[in-house]
Amino acid sequence: MSVRGFAEHLGVNPAAISNWEKRGSATRMRYETQQMLDVDLARSPTEVKQRFAQTLKASATAEPSASTVPAGGSRPTRQDLGARSQERTAAVLAALGGQQPEDLAYTPPADIQRLVADFLASTARVYLISGPPGCGKTSFTRHLASRAPGVDVQLLTADSWTEDTDLAREILRYGSQPAGEDSLLTLEVESRDLSRPLLVVIDSPQSHAVVDKVCRQLDATLRQVLSGNLRFLLVLRTPPEIELAPYPVLSAAVMPGQGQAQTAEPSLRLDRWDAPTAREVWNAQRHVDEPPFDALPPKIRNLARLPLYMSLIRAAKSTEPLGQPNAYRLVEFCVASILKAASLDVDRATADLTALARRQLAAAWPHPLLPAIEANPPGDVGELTASPITRLVRSGRSGGLTFHHDVIREFLFARWLAQVIEAHGRSTVTIELLNDLAARTSASGDLRGVLEFLLQGLDATSPELLAAVAQSPSISITETLPLMLELTGESPAFTTAEVLRVCASRCLHDNGLPLARALLHTNAAATALGAEYPRWMLRVLRRFGPAVWSDIVACVETQLPLAAVHDFVRLAQLDTVEDAVFLARHFYVFLTADDGTSQELKTLLAHPDWRARAALAEGIRAGHAIPQQTVVSIMEALTADRDYKVRAAAAETAGQSTAPGLEHLLATLLDDRNWHVRERLLRGLSLRVGDEDSAADLVIRSQDAWRNGPRNVRVAAQRLLLKCGRKPLQDEDSSRSALFGLLREIRTGALRLPTNVQSALICQGLASADWLVRAEANLLDHRGTATSAAGGISKEAFRRLRDRRALQVALDVRDVDHSIAVAQAAASAGVQFIEIGDPLIKSVGVQAISAVKQRTPDAWVVAEMMSADWGRDQVVLAAEAGADVVLLIGPASIASVSAAAEASRRLGIPIMIDVPEGRLVQGWVQDMERAGVDGFAITTNIDLGVAGFHPLDQAQLIRSWTKLPVAVSGGFEPADVEASRRRSWDILVVGRGVTDSLDPAVAARDLAASIELTEGHHQ
Repeated sequence: MSVRGFAEHLGVNPAAISNWEKRGSATRMRYETQQMLDVDLARSPTEVKQRFAQTLKASATAEPSASTVPAGGSRPTRQDLGARSQERTAAVLAALGGQQPEDLAYTPPADIQRLVADFLASTARVYLISGPPGCGKTSFTRHLASRAPGVDVQLLTADSWTEDTDLAREILRYGSQPAGEDSLLTLEVESRDLSRPLLVVIDSPQSHAVVDKVCRQLDATLRQVLSGNLRFLLVLRTPPEIELAPYPVLSAAVMPGQGQAQTAEPSLRLDRWDAPTAREVWNAQRHVDEPPFDALPPKIRNLARLPLYMSLIRAAKSTEPLGQPNAYRLVEFCVASILKAASLDVDRATADLTALARRQLAAAWPHPLLPAIEANPPGDVGELTASPITRLVRSGRSGGLTFHHDVIREFLFARWLAQVIEAHGRSTVTIELLNDLAARTSASGDLRGVLEFLLQGLDATSPELLAAVAQSPSISITETLPLMLELTGESPAFTTAEVLRVCASRCLHDNGLPLARALLHTNAAATALGAEYPRWMLRVLRRFGPAVWSDIVACVETQLPLAAVHDFVRLAQLDTVEDAVFLARHFYVFLTADDGTSQELKTLLAHPDWRARAALAEGIRAGHAIPQQTVVSIMEALTADRDYKVRAAAAETAGQSTAPGLEHLLATLLDDRNWHVRERLLRGLSLRVGDEDSAADLVIRSQDAWRNGPRNVRVAAQRLLLKCGRKPLQDEDSSRSALFGLLREIRTGALRLPTNVQSALICQGLASADWLVRAEANLLDHRGTATSAAGGISKEAFRRLRDRRALQVALDVRDVDHSIAVAQAAASAGVQFIEIGDPLIKSVGVQAISAVKQRTPDAWVVAEMMSADWGRDQVVLAAEAGADVVLLIGPASIASVSAAAEASRRLGIPIMIDVPEGRLVQGWVQDMERAGVDGFAITTNIDLGVAGFHPLDQAQLIRSWTKLPVAVSGGFEPADVEASRRRSWDILVVGRGVTDSLDPAVAARDLAASIELTEGHHQ
């Protein structure tokens, strides 16, 4: 088939084909036409694609402009994937440039240029944006694509992708690059030739299955394509929140958000506008015949805070009151108004659009109780192509119609579903449909949107039906009933007093936490329960503890009468720790009229449990408006407390606070008799916003209070000075550690400082006498000669070791010179990891890590840190000594592991965790995975002799539960055929088989020869 024949086969106008032939390579097709051609070609048989490619090649050869050598004698440079992608992106943006009169002028929520610069300067490779539908995620990506400096951009719209989509092929196709037989391999090759960063935007994959597919393919792409110039911006709709733990490399590659280093949170979370922003946008763009923002009905103003709804309101050209408006009523009114303005039959057009919505969402919810979908209508889309309804539908890539926004599709589907449910009434079918739909919302943003519109629609038309459903014993109290309360708006009609009393009783069951939280946010609950409401709140507090703290506080702040608040405090038992800690932490809510002299506050200040007293300091730190006199009196009492833990909490609060009246406490706390209190004060001062100079001045003036203190206190003080742009004081050890930590955090993207401060830190690092500090500065300076080994192994790179076989030699010796000799022998034999064992660290200190790393720079050094607690400090100590990986043995709690994981993200150092005896269970492994560890280790104590389970069996079991790499030790040596044969490990750890050999070099070579290794870190 010729090029002309292929285009005509697609139904392209012959005049357009003639124009393409005439213009040749200068042809620029419309975006929709190009998409249609690309999609149909991609779906064609292989032989058709080959003939088409040969025809194009022949045409290019015959065209003089493509083959003629310029007069200078050199051929034109071939454009790389990035340059070709940028050309297409420019065409896409130009095609999307025409605005409708009601379109909103886009205002980004962040400094795009700074955002891109920070991302490209970090070691992260994925920037994750999340937000609810209609908040402007797609507008954000287009705005970024049009203004991102020094970077090429692809705009991949994933809303029409299916589970068969090949991510690598889509990236290559966008840049007009054939994918070949192995698209991922082709992308790897193309990425090596990128002349500058290429940012691939993957915008809003819809179904849970497609999100999972995209994340799995992105994880695989990050494993194989290692070019730092290929970056990704992933846009995901929430809720529900995406769980990244199943995609380990992707999770490790995400850029941390500001203040979100502890968990794999989005890099940027978009949401509704606040009221001032919505007012500014509306008033700046309103027509003379439109009312000002403040003249709109209050509930319309609240709905208009979502950019999509404001756009629909303007398209509907009416702001008349909608009765008791909610999102359902608003979209219903706007859809009807837009169809009417287009002179269409509203009922007929709505029915046609509803049929389209049902077909598009059929795969998302294929429930057997739903009526069958009619056969597809003829291809003629008729009146629905009229331009006045472009706010509702547009032409899709394959020629059909698609919705302008998925919210419109979800509304129409929910409107039809409400009619189905109303027809069934209170029946098992209705309960089954609602329970199943609610259960699916945890994995599908589309279906959550459908359920929200459905519930709001039923509440508007059949509230008595919803009330009956809410009281049914078959309704789910973990999913359906909480969502009924949460998604139906501020004052739903179905929440009668009887319904709310039933909910209040049922939520006190063990699995009633979701229902209790939803009920606390329901305005009418307090009225329905009357005088029993404070007592019910206390029962909820005591059953669910800290999980409902924020919900109870929000309830008190927004809806609880003052008398009920007093009853709650009166009924609370301040002599119990649980009640006392909660009230102390939130005293500013429950003791609002307190002048600092009330009996309740005196009771809390004198509470026998230190946690209740310390909670008062945390309450002040929360930053709520508290009378100055009360703050001062509480802080003075806490500063004089007998328990150092209480004084430490007060110290961090005083350090962060810039409130007047607390200055005199700073010197007292910095001169405290406990070093931990002084360190917490320094930590608080380093977090102070807007008053850094005074914090630095205090540290300089009071240097005698910390210069002779423990190392961690001195490092904290020096770190504060350096962050404030001051020179460190004369203390080489502490200033070196502080400078190293700051440089490393800047490199990982965990810390962002003013440009002048960052430049000064790099200069200090380049001039440092310490080789590790110089290496960090060189990596940031871009002028240095630091090797990749000096940069260490990233968390992302370590996780890529899964399914690759690597060797690790454990230096469980006590002599540094011997350990260096063995390490050098092992590294020369191709061993990737050198483990500094706990005996060596205990004998020599963490200096052993630095000594071995400096003599074996091409190997990755693993620091074995044995501790039941203080996980964060273990990671920091190892990183400052030059470790590339930390192996934690014996952490006591998830809290300790989470603290270690926070430090590992901040410093970019992978952590492995030993699987202790009794923890070889799937739940524990997955908890550790979610906490942020990068791998697991099975360490077999040689004192067990022949007893116990075989470590390879244990490793194989763990690998079935996680996608993270698993290391295993167990007295292995070159003669272990079993270890070589089995594929139950990713890292094989060998100790005495090498370290106790008379010739470690020979033993290491024999070991490497006997094990089938991959390239490991040599990639």
